[in-house]
Amino acid sequence: MTFGEIVKISRENKRLSQEDVSKAIEKKYGVRLSTSYLSMIETGMRTNLTVNLLNALLDFFNLPYTAAASLFSRLESIPEYSPGREPATVVLESKAPFPSNTDNQIAIDDLPSDAKRSLNDFYEFLLYKYKTR
Repeated sequence: MTFGEIVKISRENKRLSQEDVSKAIEKKYGVRLSTSYLSMIETGMRTNLTVNLLNALLDFFNLPYTAAASLFSRLESIPEYSPGREPATVVLESKAPFPSNTDNQIAIDDLPSDAKRSLNDFYEFLLYKYKTR
């Protein structure tokens, strides 16, 4: 299940319209979210979200950060979605702001720059969510 689908189901379970959610997110978190942009997130047309918007959506719907996993990796690389497969691991470039474990690494040099940016954004999101900075 994609992050957009999870957001849509969560919104529908709360019996809120896209407009209700957009207004509530802006009021509570100060993050601008139009109804059309929320619609694009729900349908999977927009997956490159800002850390602030991602955090606001996760908090608003009381979702765990793992709900956003589809934004950062293929489902095949998430162990619970790939039974019988070895879990994929990621190695960040040496200039990454956090340490890596050299025993469990796969180089990511071949990833497009927006994928590398997404990994860094997710790292920043985790630091923010768990207030380690």
